[in-house]
Amino acid sequence: MSLLFSCLPVARIRKLIYGEKEFLDDIEIDVRASNPVSVTLSSEISTANIYLRITNKSQYLEAIFDRAILSVWINSDDGCQPILHEAHIISKKGIKQKKSEEMHCQIDLNERQISRLEKIKESKRLKSTLYIQVYIDSSVYHHLLKEVRLENRPCEI
Repeated sequence: MSLLFSCLPVARIRKLIYGEKEFLDDIEIDVRASNPVSVTLSSEISTANIYLRITNKSQYLEAIFDRAILSVWINSDDGCQPILHEAHIISKKGIKQKKSEEMHCQIDLNERQISRLEKIKESKRLKSTLYIQVYIDSSVYHHLLKEVRLENRPCEI
């Protein structure tokens, strides 16, 4: 049996033992616990800051964060409203086995977004819903897509 494995490339052996689905299941996408979505409205440049937390629970492979595409909706007293559509985080970052890394995304807001946020900033129940697509690479698997929907996350304006 060891002769058979010695003829196969290492990546092929890893794929046989640890499948793509198992690897993707070991990648957890969330936001940080405190102020994961914060908006700064100012007279100069108004911005939205989003803090993602990527956890690699794999004991076999290092994950490489390639990029993320995210949309953010704000839930207020007036209902749910889209604030960001397809914002991008483009930053390759290695995430070692059994470790977590935080990714930060800062987006300049346009006048329409600022106007919408000005109307809801006094709401007592601000929460956010994030739709996130994350692209992950590894030494074995490439261009894997993981999609998540994170509801009722804290939001600060």
